[in-house]
Amino acid sequence: MADGINLRPIIDQINNVQRTLSGQIDGVNVQVGQVRNDLRLTGDELRQLRGDFEAYVARTVRAAAVQLSTTHVGNLKAELDREYGHYAVVRRTSVGTLQSFDVGIVSNDTVKSISEELMIQTPRYWLAPALVALAAWSRDDEETVEKAVQEAYSRDKNKTSLFFTLVMRRQGRVDASVRWLRHYLNSLDPALLTREFAVVLEASSYEAFGPAGQRTVTEKMETWVEHLRSSGDVIEQQIRRWVAELGISRRHLDVAQYATLSKISPDFQQVQRQIQSASALPEVTAKYEAIKAFEGPIPAVLEDLLDDILDTLVTEYDEEELPLRREVLYHDSVIDADGDLDEARSRADDLQGALEETIDVVSLQTEAAISPDILGVSVHTQRIAIGISISEFRSAVNRYVTEYRSHALEEVTYKFDANHSNYASSFNFVGVSFPSNTQEDKAIDMIKKAWYSTMESFIEAARFQPRNYIIGGAVALGVSILLMLASPIVGLCLLLLAGAVIGIMAFQGSKKAQEAQAKAESTREDATNDTVKMYREGAAQLVDARNIYHELDDQESELLKLIDTWPTAIRMEEVA
Repeated sequence: MADGINLRPIIDQINNVQRTLSGQIDGVNVQVGQVRNDLRLTGDELRQLRGDFEAYVARTVRAAAVQLSTTHVGNLKAELDREYGHYAVVRRTSVGTLQSFDVGIVSNDTVKSISEELMIQTPRYWLAPALVALAAWSRDDEETVEKAVQEAYSRDKNKTSLFFTLVMRRQGRVDASVRWLRHYLNSLDPALLTREFAVVLEASSYEAFGPAGQRTVTEKMETWVEHLRSSGDVIEQQIRRWVAELGISRRHLDVAQYATLSKISPDFQQVQRQIQSASALPEVTAKYEAIKAFEGPIPAVLEDLLDDILDTLVTEYDEEELPLRREVLYHDSVIDADGDLDEARSRADDLQGALEETIDVVSLQTEAAISPDILGVSVHTQRIAIGISISEFRSAVNRYVTEYRSHALEEVTYKFDANHSNYASSFNFVGVSFPSNTQEDKAIDMIKKAWYSTMESFIEAARFQPRNYIIGGAVALGVSILLMLASPIVGLCLLLLAGAVIGIMAFQGSKKAQEAQAKAESTREDATNDTVKMYREGAAQLVDARNIYHELDDQESELLKLIDTWPTAIRMEEVA
């Protein structure tokens, strides 16, 4: 009878239970173990690789911008030469003509021939008829002088007046020079000055026009400045210009030093901005300390200075060239900013003020203080202009630091989301965030709780489930009881056999479950430690960032000290 008993259903049921349990445990083992091993080996390397790649992309983009702007600068300068190269010929010739008057080795006929040829070649340029007038003046041809002067004056009355002011002074005809200077000043609108007025500031800073000329310039400047400074809008514009000067002096922050903080804090960009903003203070202090300490030689011979001023006037570019010059300025700014297009645009916009076709006298003084190279004035004139604008300079510093301090963050938020690490993305981390002033033990406890919550389902899946074996045992018991009714011995043997098999399987399942659970708990521990490590690294980097910010911010006192001790002998009346 025993031979006719079919034990296959019992064996199949037991095998099914075993396969189900083994599959569940092995699945957890494979998932947790594989992730644990892979992440332990590659987690740090992947984060480093990502950071390096992002830095590489940023460097590549900026390098490409620099290369492109370098090409543009070359092309624009070539276009300037094509379009206005003939102006340069007139400029060089004017310098040569003035020098020929000094040494007397060039014939009047030669000067006449060259000046008339240039007059034909440059029909719109004011300097060409001015040269014709000089040539005619050298040979006492009053009729031609008058016609040529009128033609030059009709093309550009301001530059023509200033040109003859300087030429007459160069030739020692002081009375004629002052008459031209007075004519020049009376023709100007103090709210719409052109850039060559900087030449007057330059000459005035060295008292180049004698007592009569000095009084003329002084009276006119005092009238203009008093009128314009009565307008709050004018003062506000100067303060904004000085604020912009501070802004373009900011330095780049090496984000690589704060790689972890930038990853775990959504507030990092604000931290970056406040450090970069404060970095302008020592930069501006160093720049203007050098200007204050500059000791350029004062010309021993006044005529040498006037030659330099006159050279600046006749060699300076004209309004027609400004659009191309502005493009050159922008691309030069891209190169100077090392490819940072946002900073380049800001820098170029701030510098464009010195290239404006017209400017008021107060703004011109400010531009002379900030951008002397673009206006073509010396450090000596720049130092005087800074003294004139010193109150606006100080107000700008106060406004600048107040602005960035109002947005400064002493504390930031740490946010660990599902992508903050490879562990987090692999196990779908539930996320945790807290402010940086949270006590470390409490912060770590929050991280641990978040990881416990994240890994709970994985650990629970690995836990030993005895009910599955109880079900198998119940099936075996039921079959055994039925068999006992037919054959007690066979039924008892089957019951013992089934009990032994289920017992062995339960022992093996329990062992595998314990191993899988241990692996899951170990992975949870590794993931927690990884997040805690990131938290501590970010916290340390925040401390460094705070220290650097405060060190830079403290430099305000040095800058204000420099401003407050600017040479007080430089007064408004001395600028004239």
